[in-house]
Amino acid sequence: MKRHAHNWLGILEGSFLMALGILFLQSSHVAVGGITGVGLIGDRLLADVTFGQVFLVINLPFYILAYFEKGLSFTLRTALAVTLIGMLTDLIGQYVVLDLGSAILGALAAGALMAFGIVTLFQHNASTGGFTVLALYMERAWGVNRGWALLVIDAITIGIGLWLFGAELWFASLLVTVVMGSIIGRYRQQNTQPKLQHDAKKEAESAAGQSKADNKATAVAHPAQS
Repeated sequence: MKRHAHNWLGILEGSFLMALGILFLQSSHVAVGGITGVGLIGDRLLADVTFGQVFLVINLPFYILAYFEKGLSFTLRTALAVTLIGMLTDLIGQYVVLDLGSAILGALAAGALMAFGIVTLFQHNASTGGFTVLALYMERAWGVNRGWALLVIDAITIGIGLWLFGAELWFASLLVTVVMGSIIGRYRQQNTQPKLQHDAKKEAESAAGQSKADNKATAVAHPAQS
């Protein structure tokens, strides 16, 4: 019971940090990649909807991929995290207004908060949804390198964002990416992302085969000793 409570609190904490980071991005109008960048673009283009609503809707198709790629537990936790991020961003945004005079300051704060939020979610078997799962599927189904796939998707998203928010903010956008990459990379060994289901199956089959081989070796060794 205590372990489950710890996991759910971790998801809440990670989602809260993500929501705060997104608010800094909104206030400084800095473009970012990934599903968060798409949500910010949708929020900018669609006057009658909020970021949270856009974020929830665009993540829906990825839940199907997440289920087949990483299993039910990961999918449910990710769905909860995405819902919390969308709700908290809209809720806090109604009561807290950030007025930053510096896009660089906004980029630093947003990058750090979002990175720690993502790390926290990873450590509790969840994620922010989006293109990471899509990249994993593309790699398995079509042999597309996941790193290059994510790079192209992020480049397109950031390019559209810079076009909407202002190309002069390109350095701030780059700074967000660098800060997030630095923090997430530093905590990589602590991340507990679940293995893909087909990879886990292969490892289980390999372990079973090794166990059988060990049993056979033991059986052969015993007669020899007697």
